Amino acid sequence: MIKLKFVSFLLIVLSLACNISVLQAKLVDRSSGKMPSWIGHNSEDKKKLYFSGSSTQETFDKARQFAINDALTQVIQSLDLTMSVNTNRIISDTGVYLDEKTKSKTRDVKLLDTKLKDIYFEKYENSGKISYTIHALIEYNKKDYEEEKARLKKEYDTLKQNLVNRYTKAKHLTDNNLLYQALPELIESLKIIYNYGINQTLESEILAHINDILGYISFKNSFSSTQNHSGIKSDILAYYSKTNEACKKYTFAVKTIDNFLIETIYGNDEGKLEYSFNKVSYLKKSNYKLEFDLKITFNLDEEFYKNYSFKTVSDELNFLGDKRKIAVKITANKNKDDLIKTITANLVQNGFVVVEKNADYILDIKFNFIDSNKTEVKNLQSSDTTLFISNANVVAELLSFDTKTQISSFSGQEKGFGKTQIKSYYDLIQKVSATITDSL
Repeated sequence: MIKLKFVSFLLIVLSLACNISVLQAKLVDRSSGKMPSWIGHNSEDKKKLYFSGSSTQETFDKARQFAINDALTQVIQSLDLTMSVNTNRIISDTGVYLDEKTKSKTRDVKLLDTKLKDIYFEKYENSGKISYTIHALIEYNKKDYEEEKARLKKEYDTLKQNLVNRYTKAKHLTDNNLLYQALPELIESLKIIYNYGINQTLESEILAHINDILGYISFKNSFSSTQNHSGIKSDILAYYSKTNEACKKYTFAVKTIDNFLIETIYGNDEGKLEYSFNKVSYLKKSNYKLEFDLKITFNLDEEFYKNYSFKTVSDELNFLGDKRKIAVKITANKNKDDLIKTITANLVQNGFVVVEKNADYILDIKFNFIDSNKTEVKNLQSSDTTLFISNANVVAELLSFDTKTQISSFSGQEKGFGKTQIKSYYDLIQKVSATITDSL
């Protein structure tokens, strides 16, 4: 019925390869004077099937277990050639389970009437080290074998049909712009392929479909200052931009740009997420991002998740929201036009619109310029060089436009440098603008 000659040949080759060191070692004991004829062969009679396995290990018990595992592996492969070897085997009489470390994509196989028919061992010594080579013969009832083979085929057909049904449903949902419902069906389809090795030709197609849907996840942000002005409360809506469907109860991670995890947050039934950023810098662009956590949202196994290149969905968080409006008020003891232009440009680069009314914030700056100083510096390549140093005392306050409450403030002295007086002044105002932006 089953003559796995090719498997037997491979078994002999592998056995020889594994026993190179054994061939160099000294035989010190064996279970019988002659090697049994069944070693390296699988055979059958009217009622039974016989499978041979071998292993060389440093202890007798370990070699015995691995030899039995080798024979059981061949039983399983002959039962269903559509799958690879799994770890979860059930046998009745040998009391041995396959190595739990050898995980792979397949189903559980129940070997309910498998018996250890015979064992042959050889003990070797090489430079004081002992090793054992053991050959095991497994006996399996033909009737039970055929029943298990039929069960596995039925299970395989059911899984295959389940995959077809889920993927067909997912494509129908996508065609009808129901992306929120389609995504879990696609992920479950991919799980079937990954776990059972069924219809692997669809694997890349389904993954591409998943990543297409992930690409539509978008965010709408609204921000408001907390009552004590120590931070900013953010209300974020996660949704599919193509369909405006909410990403209900999806899980997200707040991370730094370099992927340091700060906190995990969960969406509600409307796709909304609430998060409070405490003691943030009000004028600096965000160095945080919001990232969709596919693994937690769909409870994905770590090995499954790492096996595929899922599209990363993230949004850089700007604490001030989209184009927050700010009114700039500057008093200066020198012409302030260049100062206003430089600070305004810096604010715009950081997500603001500078306005005269209906503002969210007031930036109140007091600029007191001090006459430039001229000094001589030593230039190692030529003669002494003249350098101008411009100074200014700066005070800046960020206020709530509605309540005029101070949110943050800065005061200090800035210096600018240049080969001419005008260059030192422009260097000064650039540094004043940068300092205000970085400090508030």
